[in-house]
Amino acid sequence: MSPPAANARGFTLLELLVVIGLVVALAMAVVPSIEGVMGVRTREEVGKIAGSIRAMYGEAALSGSTCRLVFDLDESSWWPECGPGRVRIARKEESLRGARVEEEERDLAVSDEEKAARDQVEARKTFSSHQTLLAPVRRLPQGTFFDGIWTQHQTEVYTAGKAFLYFFPHGQTERAYIWVGHGDDVYTVVVDPMTGRARVAPERLRVPDREMRE
Repeated sequence: MSPPAANARGFTLLELLVVIGLVVALAMAVVPSIEGVMGVRTREEVGKIAGSIRAMYGEAALSGSTCRLVFDLDESSWWPECGPGRVRIARKEESLRGARVEEEERDLAVSDEEKAARDQVEARKTFSSHQTLLAPVRRLPQGTFFDGIWTQHQTEVYTAGKAFLYFFPHGQTERAYIWVGHGDDVYTVVVDPMTGRARVAPERLRVPDREMRE
């Protein structure tokens, strides 16, 4: 009876080797599949950003408000805000980073009381969180990040801090390039200022020199 026992042990070892081989093969296949899932989630999030840009373009035009999308590059998050009326964007955005500047130049205050009253009025005009179909704050999926943002009022591409994309009540926004990365892959969202349409390219597009502000 000893020969059958030896044969049984040999067959069990063979099965074990086959199982180990299958496990290794599956493990190697799982890594690309996870990366594929993350890539799909990144593309979906880029699509949501593009859709939100179009939605905020319409929101500003219909409500008569100046709105903006705030992009926090450090936290990989973004959200909408709106403020009443028309504003123009500070030209020295490098130092002001989204400060509100009125269409009319502010008159000099002649007294402390007038200055206090003016400050109260302007405090009510600041941008605030805007409730739309968008979540108050959205975060990019884990492993996905903003690889840079340029909007028309900027003098250079921002890679840290906050960037702002503005939408005006007369039906116009800013030219913008928004780069979203995952691993070595980068998607570019290009915003048309006249139509508010956002085109998504599956590559990193460069801002043309003619569009960069001196």
